[in-house]
Amino acid sequence: MAVLAVAWMAGAAETQPSTNLVPTVITADKMEYDYEEQIAYLRGRVVVRDERGSLAADNATVYFERDKSGDVAAAASAEGANFQRVVAYGKVKMQSGDRIAVADKAVWNRTESKIVLTGGPPMVKQGSSYIKAERITYDVKTQRFEFYPSPEIVFQASEEQKQRFIQ
Repeated sequence: MAVLAVAWMAGAAETQPSTNLVPTVITADKMEYDYEEQIAYLRGRVVVRDERGSLAADNATVYFERDKSGDVAAAASAEGANFQRVVAYGKVKMQSGDRIAVADKAVWNRTESKIVLTGGPPMVKQGSSYIKAERITYDVKTQRFEFYPSPEIVFQASEEQKQRFIQ
């Protein structure tokens, strides 16, 4: 069943063409798979890494799609198993380059191609600057963030940058 989890992540990138699969490595202290419900439970020090970035969390739950007959194995393809939703929770940290997002919970809805961060409050940091809000939504396809309600922006500017704003 661990192969299903790896296949899920390998096929997860919606922006990657099927001929250029990106290798993904998933580690956790423990994994359980409920075949009847078609849910994978990753427990303890969950880490997902590939060339696009990484995700770390205390735990994660993966909800797989079923084909018309209800069979997850038939829903899997050469590109990886299809999933509907991934929920990561507990000290969630997503990193890509110098951008880091932290939250208590992250929900990736594949159908909508969005990741919603909540709890903590969630924040996106780049260097010492950050934006936080009660809820942060990231659109995977457009690579756009939405911060709401009550976003707070803290911009740490160098002296040179500050002088540009003053003059």
